[in-house]
Amino acid sequence: MIIVRGKQTESIDRSRFEALVAPFSPRVTIDLGTGDGRFAYRYAQQHLDRFVVGIDPVRENLRELSARAARRPSRGGVSNLLYVVASIEHVPPELAGSADEMYITLPWGSLMRGLILADGGVLRAVASLARPGAALRIVLNTRIFDDPVPIEVRDLPDVTPFFVWETLAAPYTDCGLVIRDARWMDADEVAGIETTWAKRLSHRSPPPSVYIEATIGDG
Repeated sequence: MIIVRGKQTESIDRSRFEALVAPFSPRVTIDLGTGDGRFAYRYAQQHLDRFVVGIDPVRENLRELSARAARRPSRGGVSNLLYVVASIEHVPPELAGSADEMYITLPWGSLMRGLILADGGVLRAVASLARPGAALRIVLNTRIFDDPVPIEVRDLPDVTPFFVWETLAAPYTDCGLVIRDARWMDADEVAGIETTWAKRLSHRSPPPSVYIEATIGDG
């Protein structure tokens, strides 16, 4: 799989990844669709007993914070963090079954569409990254975009807790993601999320975001 450190990329295999994770195992967190990596970086700083992996398909998004993470600790470096370039269509097999918790926060593109439309390929790819019983936490909000609304969003249904239970719960379960909770998030919760998108939301009044909690496998 391809990892990013500033402007540099490197390919590492499963054995190299397992060596990096070994001091923390089984405490591995995956932030899928990490964007600019802000949440993964903060989470790694706050949970030094965990190994954190941020995954995003856009390499340029990851340059700044991956470079910061590679610095000495006195300059903001964190040794328990890795940024991986990958799409949901091609998740690295090196990460298979590695996470005991996962986050997908305000996703975009094919990951967002796959989650909302319960696409089996996307859901199985998400499940493949985690071990049985792992916790998955998802935050969705499709109505946070200014006009003109991006074409990727225009035909998507509104996501509500009712929609989650009535439309998503069964296909998610079929793909190994058992939904345990679905609810609206209040403004303070959204403002507390360490992502760039969430910080933008904290200064606006969009429709509230939906929080989904699931377990990988039968938990």
